[in-house]
Amino acid sequence: MRIVVTGAAGFIGSHTCERLVARGHDVVGLDAFDGFLYPAEAKRANAAALAGLPRFALIEGNIRDAAAVARAITADVDVVCHLAALAGVRPSIEAPLEYIRTNVEGNGVIAERMRALGTQRLVFASSSSVYGARTEGAAFREDDPCLRPASPYAATKRMNELQLSTDRDLFGIGVFALRGFTVYGPRQRPEMAIHKFA
Repeated sequence: MRIVVTGAAGFIGSHTCERLVARGHDVVGLDAFDGFLYPAEAKRANAAALAGLPRFALIEGNIRDAAAVARAITADVDVVCHLAALAGVRPSIEAPLEYIRTNVEGNGVIAERMRALGTQRLVFASSSSVYGARTEGAAFREDDPCLRPASPYAATKRMNELQLSTDRDLFGIGVFALRGFTVYGPRQRPEMAIHKFA
């Protein structure tokens, strides 16, 4: 298969690209290498490691840029794995408009490109943040309504889920939304607590 991975040079994206190539897929990565949360050099180091992989190509561009998205998502793409986003609860409180611009507008650009081409399969990285603040002892359930996100970041991810649900119903895009809970490991964002503790 031919798979596009947005956010390809990030923590989760770089691991995803490696795994997909190892399984024999052709992978096109898209990344903006922004330095909003942590230095872009870390992402460039991840991209340098990916550059040596067979069947991998990288496009530098922002998901808000329709031309960059069009270079990545072409008619021969089977699946889009949309991992690119501005992440982080606390930074989103300080810069909510930047989160809306990147996460909501960028998601819309990707969905519109898929609709234009008739691309039917999308894997989307949402977040456990959509569940909102919990009272002590309350557990999360997949079918929780997610009506009270507690940060601009969480709100944008919930907006993305609702937007993609509408695109599924109207345009037949098959959407798989993944809500990660404190994902950690090699190459994770350096400002995360687990990285600092380790």
